[in-house]
Amino acid sequence: MAKVCLGMILSLDGYVNDRHGGMEKLYDSFEPNEAIEAAMANTGAVVMGRNSFDESEDPDAYADDYEFQAPLFVLTHRPPAKHPKENDNLTITFVTDGIESAIRQAKEAAGEKDVVVLGADAGQQLLKAKLADELQVAFAPIILGQGLRLFGHLEDHEIHLEKLRTIETAQQVEIWYKVIKE
Repeated sequence: MAKVCLGMILSLDGYVNDRHGGMEKLYDSFEPNEAIEAAMANTGAVVMGRNSFDESEDPDAYADDYEFQAPLFVLTHRPPAKHPKENDNLTITFVTDGIESAIRQAKEAAGEKDVVVLGADAGQQLLKAKLADELQVAFAPIILGQGLRLFGHLEDHEIHLEKLRTIETAQQVEIWYKVIKE
């Protein structure tokens, strides 16, 4: 059965972007590794928030260059007027009825493969709804001081985790956790 995994890269002080909304500084040290490549190969669908989707200046570019060539489910209140380009592997569905619906649709599309959730707001919704099976956090070697916190707005949600593995590269540390469902 498909697992639902929230995957993010953070600064050491917990931010997913800088004070101007940029993420470039976080990805300066990103190094693909075997675990990330295996996780990507086992991804059957992706769920992301509209802000994450809009990071691409050209929505049609997802069909051409997006690293996950799998069905994409975008959480939004307003789908775009023009539907972005798709291909045989990457379809785009704009989901307007919440994280539960997006995860259900993504699991159906993924089959036996995993569902990856990207984006701070989508991740917070996922954790609040208790729909995450795993959490994969990569820590970039930078302290940003300001920006958007991944774990902001979770003050009423205590989440217990069990470490599955740690991967250390020359520049960063990644920690994979199982979310303990109570």
